[in-house]
Amino acid sequence: MLADDGRRENAFARPGEVEVWALALLGNSPHNQGDMAIAVGMLIWSALSLGMAYPEAQADYRNATPRPIPSVIVVKTAKVKAFQDVFEAFRDRCRVPVTSENLHHSSADEAARIRERVAGARLLVALGQPAAEVLQGMRAHILYALVPAPPIGTTGTNSTVGPREALGALRALRPELRHVGVIYTRHGLAKMPAARAAARVLGMDLHEQLVESSPDAIRAVHTLISGRPDASGVRSPKVEALWVGPDPLVVDMPLLQYLLTVQLSARVPILAGTRQMVAHGALLSVDWSPEAVGENLALQVNQILDDPNHYELNRDHPATAPDVIVNIGAARRLGIRLDHVMSLGWKRFE
Repeated sequence: MLADDGRRENAFARPGEVEVWALALLGNSPHNQGDMAIAVGMLIWSALSLGMAYPEAQADYRNATPRPIPSVIVVKTAKVKAFQDVFEAFRDRCRVPVTSENLHHSSADEAARIRERVAGARLLVALGQPAAEVLQGMRAHILYALVPAPPIGTTGTNSTVGPREALGALRALRPELRHVGVIYTRHGLAKMPAARAAARVLGMDLHEQLVESSPDAIRAVHTLISGRPDASGVRSPKVEALWVGPDPLVVDMPLLQYLLTVQLSARVPILAGTRQMVAHGALLSVDWSPEAVGENLALQVNQILDDPNHYELNRDHPATAPDVIVNIGAARRLGIRLDHVMSLGWKRFE
C-alpha cells in the first residue's frame, strides 16, 4: 500500500525524478541487487536522451510575441534596363529582403498570374506603367517607380522633372527658340496646364498634339515639323524643337528612329523625357538616374515599414538635383555650341 501511494505521488514527477525514485526503491530492497545495474543504465540513458538539463533546454515562449517579417515584392516590366537598374538600387537599400516578379507581356492571363503570385504581400512596388496597371486595386500598400500616370491613391518616385526645368534647359541651350512642338497621350493631359504656364514664362509657344499610339505620334511629328493649316487655311509656324516625354503608349523604337531622322534631316532638336533616349541620339534630357530613383524609392519603403500608420511621402522624385545630359555628337551635327552650358554642371554623353 505504501508502495502504491509512492507510485501515485510520483505519477506527475518530472522526467528524471521518476528514475531517481525507482533507483532508490530498488536499492532499498535486498532482493533487487541484480536489477540495480539495469536501473543505473536506464537512468544514464534517460539523462542523455533528455539532454542532461531538462529545465534549461526548453525555452519559455509563453510571453514571447513573434515579430512579423514584412513582405516586399517588386513587379517590373521585363527586358527594360532602366527598370532593372532601379530594382537593383532599391534592393540594395531596402532594409528587408526583396523578391521580384517579371511582367513579360500585357495580357489577362499574365496579369492574373502576377496578381496570384503576389497576393498576401504587405507591400508591392510597381516598376513601369504596365506593372502599375496590373497591381491596381490590390489590397496591399502599393508604391511605384517610373510610372508616368500613377494610379490614384499610390505614391512613389519618378525620374522626370517638371516642365519648367525641362523647357528651361532647352531655353538655356537655344535661347532663340520660340516654337516648341509637344506630343503627349492621355497620360500627359493633367500635366499640360503646367507645361503651358512654364512655356509662357520662358517666352515659348507650345504646339500640342494629342496622340494615342506610336504611329499617331509619327504622323503628328511630321505635321509639326512641316507646319499645318488652321481652319482658315493659314499655315502655323514650323516648330524649332520637339519635346517628347517618357510615355510608354507612344515611345518605342520606330518613333525614336523617326525622331532621330527628323533631328538630323530637319535640324529640329529633340528634348527627350529620359536619358535613355539621349543615349540613342536625342539631343537633350533632364531627369534623375535610375540609381537615384531606386535609392529614393527605398527610403519611401523603409519609412512605411518603420511606421505604416504615420509616414509622409511628400515628393514623387528624388531630393537631389536632376541631371541635364546633352549628346555631344547630336549637338555637333546640329551646329550647337556647348561652351556656355558646360559650366552649369551639365553632363556630356559622348
